[in-house]
Amino acid sequence: MALQKLSHAHLRVKNLEESVRFHTTVLGLEEIARQDGTVYLTCGTDGTFDVAVTEGGTGVISFAIAADDEDDLNRYSKRVSDAGVQVREMTDCDPGVEKIIEFDLPPQNQKMQIALLRSEARKHYYNPAARKANHLSGLAPLDLDHITLRVGPDATQTIEFLRKHVDFYASDIVEFPGGAGRLAAWMHVGDYHHDVAMFAGAPHETLDHLAWTIPNMEYMKLMLDQVARGGVMTEAGPGRHGVGSNLYSYFFTPDGNRYELSGEMPRCVDHKAGPFIWSADKPGIFSSWGAPFPESFKVGS
Repeated sequence: MALQKLSHAHLRVKNLEESVRFHTTVLGLEEIARQDGTVYLTCGTDGTFDVAVTEGGTGVISFAIAADDEDDLNRYSKRVSDAGVQVREMTDCDPGVEKIIEFDLPPQNQKMQIALLRSEARKHYYNPAARKANHLSGLAPLDLDHITLRVGPDATQTIEFLRKHVDFYASDIVEFPGGAGRLAAWMHVGDYHHDVAMFAGAPHETLDHLAWTIPNMEYMKLMLDQVARGGVMTEAGPGRHGVGSNLYSYFFTPDGNRYELSGEMPRCVDHKAGPFIWSADKPGIFSSWGAPFPESFKVGS
């Protein structure tokens, strides 16, 4: 019994059809379903959707961590309820999803889900070469990588909730100068450096970025060329982060949400090791190559 990884995310977008057009003709995802004003899209590698989009602004509506079995759902439902947070149970709510528990992640109330996927959507491993369809000759993200939230003026409450009640591990934590609260954290349930990260932000912000897995820098260049041909310019990168050391490139979609292409994410296999602690005024957090923190990164959606 265990939690696995980030399964999918549900975002608000400004214009539904324009969003679907960007995701399919530029990013290379495939539309697999529509229901109740929501469109579900996939990279095509695994057996379910990676992102769902609903018209009505910007930001994150919900995100889901995949679970091994229903015992996981029951266990975390009890632990979250015992922490004083209301849990909602739903079945057959999204394509490929058998059952979820959902609760509001404090303090910004993004809807966090723990999801049990349908048996037909599950495989012991997923083969990118077995992608069923891609009209851009395979040039698309391999998978959904991670989500980074905006969680209010101090990330401490969110960090501690995930650590104490949902068995997340912190890989890196950035403290405000002097140690007065936490600016950011990168946390994981599986073996990779982060499934869910969080930054302090304004009260109205819910999402910093949604990240997509790409294998290497050469692939990233091709993806960025494709995104630029679609009329979307890069906000930052390519580069290598200091925290986490993964490759990165960022851009804002026409939806108004920030996306990241992320590659070479390191594995964190020693769960007994503590996180790296950084001070927010320490250089090298954003880029191990010396790139400055972009001014535009002060804004989320």
